[in-house]
Amino acid sequence: MKLVKSLLLGTAAGIAAVAGAQAADLPVTKAAPVEYVRVCSTYGAGFWYVPGTDSCIQLSGRVRADYVYIEPRNTNASPNQAGNGRYKDATGIKARARLNVDVRTPTEWGTLRAYMRFQIDKNTGNQGTSNGALLDKAYIQWAGITAGQAQSFFDFYASDLNWGSFGGAPGSDTSTNLLAYTATFGSGFSATISLEDRGNRELNSSYYDRAGQRLPDVIANLRVDQDWGSAQLSGALHQLNSGTIYNPWGGSWGTRVDTTYGWAIQGGVKFKLPQLGAGDVLWLQAAYADGALSYLGLNGSTTAGKVSNTVIDGYVINGDIKTSSGFNITAAGVHYWTPSVRSTLWGSYTDVSYNSAVKFSNALFRDFNMWQAGTALIWSPVSKFDIGVEVLYGRLERDRFRVVDFNQPYYVKRNEDQVQTRIRLQRDF
Repeated sequence: MKLVKSLLLGTAAGIAAVAGAQAADLPVTKAAPVEYVRVCSTYGAGFWYVPGTDSCIQLSGRVRADYVYIEPRNTNASPNQAGNGRYKDATGIKARARLNVDVRTPTEWGTLRAYMRFQIDKNTGNQGTSNGALLDKAYIQWAGITAGQAQSFFDFYASDLNWGSFGGAPGSDTSTNLLAYTATFGSGFSATISLEDRGNRELNSSYYDRAGQRLPDVIANLRVDQDWGSAQLSGALHQLNSGTIYNPWGGSWGTRVDTTYGWAIQGGVKFKLPQLGAGDVLWLQAAYADGALSYLGLNGSTTAGKVSNTVIDGYVINGDIKTSSGFNITAAGVHYWTPSVRSTLWGSYTDVSYNSAVKFSNALFRDFNMWQAGTALIWSPVSKFDIGVEVLYGRLERDRFRVVDFNQPYYVKRNEDQVQTRIRLQRDF
């Protein structure tokens, strides 16, 4: 019995020794290190390092819902049907979802940045039918260069405080394709030269028979950003080239109407007013344009109730492109009554004049001016969540003109007031 026990113990010890030797010969494997998300404080709040790189990324966005009432409502009537047209919807709803992606990487030439803003709208009623996806921003910045879809370097106030507008924005506010270079001089001073898509700035170009885009709009600005606020002086050169063949004697030959140039200039200042309230600001801005009315914030037409006016940069008369001119002034401010309650107040005046030969040739074009004013009261019950109401007043005044329809002459209504009320819920993240 002792012999059997000894043999069993000896065999077990031998097996254990062999197994231990084999285990010692196996390679040792370690668990892969875990890549934890690290906060990147270099570029401000909300950035974190992309695992395995030195790039920092920020994801942000917005969800917004607007409920709008407009009175009087816009009419479908054309100018020679004024008084007989059907009304459009008085109410409307807008829903918008927006996603921002901002990626920044340090390089020896400065920060390399790629930015994208993608949004989707769902509109009903008087908010129109412009539903679907929109690539609002998509640009690269590096070593002073900005390339892609970005805010025009002409713009300054760019509808910073107002939610809605009437017949056009209170000053230029355009996202466009561009290629720009910005030089910085220290102490907050900078200068930019930018080549921007002319197509985004043309208003009813068929009236001068647009002959393609030969030259992009050329934009230049001088800017300063300091503790007291910021200021900017900007200018734009805008080409109008026509394909019309002009022959004052008739026949098949003639002279091709070639090119003229529109231009615009704008100056603005933004004051920070912490002595009135933390976050308080005041904007002041003025612009003048000749042959480039988009730089005043205008669209292709302005409408209030039964009064409608077509907006053009130029019109061909006797072989020449006659340009339209105008100016805009805007003031806007915000005051924080408490950290969670603020109100805004803004106003804008735009005046447009057409060449006298254009007015003589076509009764559709008459000088007009447009008043806008608005105020909003906004409550933020939690951070980055706004509930507010905005009331907007607009008035369109147009020179009276006579229309003959079926041999029955009448005068088209020359002015109209309009009031817009908008309730908004907005969550930024």
